[in-house]
Amino acid sequence: MNPAQTTETSTLATRSAGATTSAGALPNLIIIGAQKCGTSGLHYHLGLHPEVSMSKPKELNFFIEERNWTRGEDWYRRQFDPEAEVRGEASPNYTAFPQHIGVPERMASLVPDAKLIYVLRDPLKRIAAHWVHNYAKRREKGTLSETLSHPNTSYLQRSQYAMQLQQFLNHFPREQIMILDQEDFRKDRTDTLRRVFEFAGADPAFTHPGFERERHATSRKTRATKLAVSMERASKSRWGRVVPPKLWFALDERLPMKKAIERPDVRLALSDEALRALRDDAERMRELAGRPFRDWTIWHA
Repeated sequence: MNPAQTTETSTLATRSAGATTSAGALPNLIIIGAQKCGTSGLHYHLGLHPEVSMSKPKELNFFIEERNWTRGEDWYRRQFDPEAEVRGEASPNYTAFPQHIGVPERMASLVPDAKLIYVLRDPLKRIAAHWVHNYAKRREKGTLSETLSHPNTSYLQRSQYAMQLQQFLNHFPREQIMILDQEDFRKDRTDTLRRVFEFAGADPAFTHPGFERERHATSRKTRATKLAVSMERASKSRWGRVVPPKLWFALDERLPMKKAIERPDVRLALSDEALRALRDDAERMRELAGRPFRDWTIWHA
């Protein structure tokens, strides 16, 4: 940690230790990632528990300096119900090092006793889902290969789970971090949620019909066609705002505005070096998690 970060975190720790606020409370549960690994579903399912209060919105991104850190501790406290036994949030961007640096340091300075949950999935499938998400929003940087290797993207780093986790292990004890595989929810969601509730400090026996609901299925993603983009631009123009909204809606219904996105095989777009780095990281993740992750396709890449 550099001197500036040391001063920043120690000052906040001193201030928060003796601070009293009129409203809100700090969280004691944080889902730190990974992106496109089911954090939205977990946030939703946790929120169904009567002893758990999850933030709205889901992603507060408070511990990211360039996002909401400058809003201050009081703002963060106001996002949580002080009456709830378990108070949580879910910000997958917390595990986007080195795109976002200093996150674990800030977190440990303010909520050192918080329990953290890190949800993983097959590293290659995570990259593919990440690409589909961005492609749907027209955020690609050229071809698939060019996009995945572009210096301004974080596809590879976010799938290097051991590297990301190590940033937190430098500041939090291993027993405060729960590691889950997205497949755990698909194979036995009831038992997995029971373990999550127990880890969080809520009644593990609680069940709810909503546990059967699956959220944010990436396979249903679509991408706006060029025609749709042109029409969107036209609808916001000076003359477009004069056109009745019903007409724009009718055109949207009748013209080819969306195209389904096929999930790519990212192995074909990654270099041998990148695949080797992902495989080495996955091996390290096996050690940290104490799990084999046999179903991950990275072992066959």
